[in-house]
Amino acid sequence: AKELYKTGHGGITVRSITNIETIKKVNKKSTDRTAIVVTELPYQVNKSALLEKIANLVNEKKIDGISDLRDESDRDGIRIVIELKRDAIPAVVENNLFKKTNLQTTFSGNLLALMGDNGTKPQRFTLRSSLDHFLDFRFLTIRRRSKHDLGKVSLRAHIVDGLLAALTVIDEVIELVRMAPDQSSARAALMDTSNEQLSLSKEQADAVLKLQLGQLTRLNKDKLLDEKSSLEESISEFETLLKVDSAVHNLMISEFKEMKQKFGIPRRTRIESEEGSGELDDMDLIENAQSVIVVTRGGYIKRMALTSFESQGRGTRGKKGTSNTQQDDNVAQCFTCNDHDKLLFITRRGIAYGIRAFQIPVAGRTARGVPIPSVLPVKSTDTVSSILPVQKFSDDEFIVLATKLGWIKKTPLSAFENTSSRGLTIATLDVGDELNWCQKCTDDDDILVGSSMGKATRFHAKSLRPTGRTSRGVKSMSFGEDDQLSDMSILKPDSSSEKTDEEYYLAMTASGYGKRIHPSEFSPRARGGKGVMAIKFKKANVGDYVTCLRVVKDNDEILLVTKKGIIVRQKVKDIPSQGRAATGVRVQKVDFENGDVISNVSIVPSSP
Repeated sequence: AKELYKTGHGGITVRSITNIETIKKVNKKSTDRTAIVVTELPYQVNKSALLEKIANLVNEKKIDGISDLRDESDRDGIRIVIELKRDAIPAVVENNLFKKTNLQTTFSGNLLALMGDNGTKPQRFTLRSSLDHFLDFRFLTIRRRSKHDLGKVSLRAHIVDGLLAALTVIDEVIELVRMAPDQSSARAALMDTSNEQLSLSKEQADAVLKLQLGQLTRLNKDKLLDEKSSLEESISEFETLLKVDSAVHNLMISEFKEMKQKFGIPRRTRIESEEGSGELDDMDLIENAQSVIVVTRGGYIKRMALTSFESQGRGTRGKKGTSNTQQDDNVAQCFTCNDHDKLLFITRRGIAYGIRAFQIPVAGRTARGVPIPSVLPVKSTDTVSSILPVQKFSDDEFIVLATKLGWIKKTPLSAFENTSSRGLTIATLDVGDELNWCQKCTDDDDILVGSSMGKATRFHAKSLRPTGRTSRGVKSMSFGEDDQLSDMSILKPDSSSEKTDEEYYLAMTASGYGKRIHPSEFSPRARGGKGVMAIKFKKANVGDYVTCLRVVKDNDEILLVTKKGIIVRQKVKDIPSQGRAATGVRVQKVDFENGDVISNVSIVPSSP
């Protein structure tokens, strides 16, 4: 519609009136079902053809989620009932129907009119220009009408003046008329310019000759005086309309209001914004469900429904979450998100790609997935190191990036809004360095970074100055020999308060040991320090190191992914809370001696 009004040529999207209703169960064995009920159809849409189209789409499995279709229309109006399956999402099915059937159509328009002096020149109008032409037309119409009415009123006032003059000398008028041989002579006598008391015009003389004896009373003279006063007021109004533009505009407004009150009826259609009624995109047709995204070191990616993994007890081996048919198919990344989220894929070489979560193909738990180059143009020499789901790009949020060698930087989140599958350079890296972590934050948050040797430090996010996309950043913490950054996490305000008993730090080692640490164990320090102990390693696990140091809540769950692709989903509250110097408990059995380790830990937020 916007294009039609702006250019004079385009279309208006017309959508059916639909309602979501609950169909009550018929008997004890059946259950209540949800149905989409159509009560109005777009202009020129045939109901029978529409029902046939919907039935064909369901039979061809081009539209899922419909269990029954029936026509309940009667003399009271249209009623098409589209009954849904138990697990169907009404909004998704409805959007698919709008996109694939005539429940939503486009009515084309062309604002063309014949213009010019003789009305033969075609001209296309925009909405604004058509309104301007109409208002100009109404303005000229009122001016012409006023000029016409002024002539009529002036003539009547002239006649009234003649009648009043005749009534003043009524005896002489009667004598002149009685002595005249005919009507023409009587008219000439009344128009005689030598008679100073009369000397009427032809129109006035005719009006006097038409007077009846009953109109020669004093009462009739008073009526003529009142009429003269009224006519003088009308003449003044018409002359104002002919001279003053604002008076014409005020009269136009008054007439428009009268027309609206006289002819206006309540609107039968409903006007909606283009976001709610315009062209449907892929997000309108896909449920915003929770999913798990898995990326393997062999360069494969897949999306699985979160419901594929039920919660398990602490210490179990878990379910297989990916295929290990090849040695390089170990899990590299695993996280949860909503299907409508925009995913920022950060590679180890500092390139960012952006796509929607639902654009990643769905695969089973034991399937390998699809090669990343079929989804993103990632080079064969590069790998995805971090993935960040973003629901909304806020002006008050930043993205914090951290590298393996401990460099950290903060960039406004808005700088990544237009990131697409073509890729964007977001960091300058030293030789041998890799970009491994990416998190959202605000200036009110704190940043927690941990090293692989069990050290951790916390500092304020506002101490990081926002930089551009291609900057290198600054040092996050100081490392000892053979140490490097192992994880980074964002802490929200007041997370270190003693009153807070829901938020903890989750520390996990490669051998499967973990614990929760209360935030009060870490106090904010200056950026770049060595940090304090976060976890102590088991002496038997030689070569153990930290793989996770994240902020979690009691109601959260975690997905533990091993190098060999074993996935365990556990409740955070089942992991005990211990001090910084404790070694933790066995959270997942890992074949650490034969090379298997915890490679990734993903937080599953509690349902709202």
